[in-house]
Amino acid sequence: MRIKWFSLVRIAGLVLVLLYHFYQNIFSGGFVGVDIFFTFSGFLITALLLDEFARSGEIDLVGYLRRRFYRIFPPLVLMILLVMPLTLLVRQDYVAGIGSQIMASLGFVTNLFEIISGGSYESQFIPHLFVHTWSLAVEVHYYLFWGLGLWWLSKHSKNKGAFRGSVFLLSSALFFVSFLAMFVSAFSAHEFSGIYFSSVTHIFPFFLGSTLATITGVTDTAPLLSQLKQKMSLKQTLTLAGASLFGLFLLTFFLKFTHISTYLVGFLLASILTTTMILAARLLHEKTKK
Repeated sequence: MRIKWFSLVRIAGLVLVLLYHFYQNIFSGGFVGVDIFFTFSGFLITALLLDEFARSGEIDLVGYLRRRFYRIFPPLVLMILLVMPLTLLVRQDYVAGIGSQIMASLGFVTNLFEIISGGSYESQFIPHLFVHTWSLAVEVHYYLFWGLGLWWLSKHSKNKGAFRGSVFLLSSALFFVSFLAMFVSAFSAHEFSGIYFSSVTHIFPFFLGSTLATITGVTDTAPLLSQLKQKMSLKQTLTLAGASLFGLFLLTFFLKFTHISTYLVGFLLASILTTTMILAARLLHEKTKK
């Protein structure tokens, strides 16, 4: 099933990231656009796996990993091949250790590479051409871990209700652990890039999206979605979507990458607002079939 309103979520994340990179002095918190994508990915991947289990009673782990590989790896290789000839046009400090940068990108460990090499996301004290693949690394770590986790749960679930409940509990617990790790780490951090890059501290938006997927769904929906569809009017649903989008836009003016409040509440707020926008988009699909 294609939910056309989900494009609203994707566009919001893209616009915020572009505003941050082009107009950083104005939209200092636009980096939360990445968290929009993180939250949405967690929702979509979990919803698709829930649908698969409801349909067939199992999770095809090999098929899941194959789909992730073909969706990610070929475009990544193409991007690197296109960028390499252009390295002749940039400053040489950007291509220092280019081999290590490429290997980190292809191995989906750019975030760890940046932490180890002392890379700074905002100041670019150690500039790398492929620093943007740090988020892809975190995403792949989630895909691998979550795919294996849900495959294991599917083997020990008697029915789709038990499976959905187990996924809800696990995703909620992992969300809490990851966010707590970011929250605690922020108090002792001298430089925040390590927290931002880390898969441990910055993976909680995925699990918040996963939690939402268990209580709404895409094709195999939960009762809550039907209840909300009946209670909320089209106007109320549009208002929820607009308010969520407006809230995310406001965050871009107030959040600062180097301020502790961003790590204590900023990323959490961005993820919560994204979940409400995803929920509104899912409801709009039901209310605007024509």
